[in-house]
Amino acid sequence: MVELLAAMTVMLVGLLAVFALFQAGLVQIRRASTETTAAAVADAEMEKFRAIKYEALGLDAALTCASGCADADAVYRSDTAYRADDAPATTLAGAVSTGATTISVASAAGFPETGEFRVKIDDEIVLVTAGGSSSTTWTVTRGKDGTVAAAHDAGAAVTLKERADVVSCTSSVPAPDPCSDLVPTKEATGADGESYRVDTYVTWTQVTNFEGTPGRAVKKITVVVRNAAAPHTEWARVTSIFDESTGL
Repeated sequence: MVELLAAMTVMLVGLLAVFALFQAGLVQIRRASTETTAAAVADAEMEKFRAIKYEALGLDAALTCASGCADADAVYRSDTAYRADDAPATTLAGAVSTGATTISVASAAGFPETGEFRVKIDDEIVLVTAGGSSSTTWTVTRGKDGTVAAAHDAGAAVTLKERADVVSCTSSVPAPDPCSDLVPTKEATGADGESYRVDTYVTWTQVTNFEGTPGRAVKKITVVVRNAAAPHTEWARVTSIFDESTGL
């Protein structure tokens, strides 16, 4: 009887180990299936952006601001792809007229090494085409991204502009041109019938050649697919560069 009990105990331990192995395998298979479906959702979302005009690729600043925006919660804003547009920052070293094509800043520390990059001065977006962190005098193109060139006083705040902001098409009637239909966060249904949270980020970045020399500014779109019920869980991430000259 004792030998029988011992044999049954050993058998039970072995069966439990096999059962645990099957359970772990099922969990891994389910996770792999979810990640594959989420990647397909992200790829499908990115393909939609390729059919949109370059000028309309962006998000309304009212939806992605750093605080008080219902459409951009803490999970969205804590992602590495998010840009708050609050640093680096400096001030104008002198007044700037409406038609000025060069500006001087008090400090260039923290800004890109050289153009092209965008900065915001008051309500105007300015494209810096020459100059950067090594110089406090920049050559600029005024009134970019739908803003209007304006005069600015010495001491006006100058902030690096990293988010690609485009006014929402629903912001007014008739809709402005260009305008964006993109939203920071939405839900999508995968091929498995499950709901996924899709977060979209549109930012400015610089292309570089094989030697690392920076060039013109391009738009970088990042799509992050998360667990709809627990958005801190990330299932897939896809990033693509869109260039104005090629539309890609």
